[in-house]
Amino acid sequence: MTIRSIAAVPEAQEPWAPAFQWHVCDIGSRLPRGWVDQLLDIAARRGSTRDFRPTVSTAREENPAEIPMEAVDGDILAVEAPWLSEMYAGAFLRLGGSLTRERVHPSPDPRIALSLNVLRGAVRYPCHVDSNPLQGLLYLTDCTADSGGELAVARNPCARNTDEVDADCVLVRPQAGQLFFFDARRNPHYVRPLRSPDTVRAVVTMNYYSDSCPESTRPQGLDEALFAARPARLAGGGGRHGRMSGAVGA
Repeated sequence: MTIRSIAAVPEAQEPWAPAFQWHVCDIGSRLPRGWVDQLLDIAARRGSTRDFRPTVSTAREENPAEIPMEAVDGDILAVEAPWLSEMYAGAFLRLGGSLTRERVHPSPDPRIALSLNVLRGAVRYPCHVDSNPLQGLLYLTDCTADSGGELAVARNPCARNTDEVDADCVLVRPQAGQLFFFDARRNPHYVRPLRSPDTVRAVVTMNYYSDSCPESTRPQGLDEALFAARPARLAGGGGRHGRMSGAVGA
């Protein structure tokens, strides 16, 4: 397993600090055999789509129109893929904690702890900032310059929408089996749409908290928007898993 730290350097900033920094861990070969197919199969069987209206305080959207979000909630993952929950609270926690100055904690609520997010075709993920001090992203699929689905992260903490993010951003193009850790509480970010209608982008998201930024600081209304905005619709699209060429993100 390898770990890399990457920083997007600003032109000028006092005191000096990277505009955005992330850590990449190559862990795919250390996970259970067939883990990608297993999680994609769970997404095909148990995934649901909710219409998310980005009006909470962490949203960075110019138009608060509903955006469809396809996901498998963490309570389902805890039953269908218990190894993932165990690693979230064990090996992944230790790995992420080794990269931070402050001790981090897992969430006891499986829905907040984990989510398997899926994008298909022209759908994008909402533009937002994180409320948790450490975000983990385990990618199931690849991302290339041709595929779309990049994670676009603003260097400017004042970016208010996707256009302002795109004006000066870091583009993250992960590969399947990579685990990313970062703190994006000050960096608005979103996932760009895929360029092919039959391509699938899938990522497991993990929320970690700390004593100075506990789970109780989650924005008011966020959980209601994520889990109970509307009755969930069964997810679907494009064959068993869709075409798995290049795309993954947060």
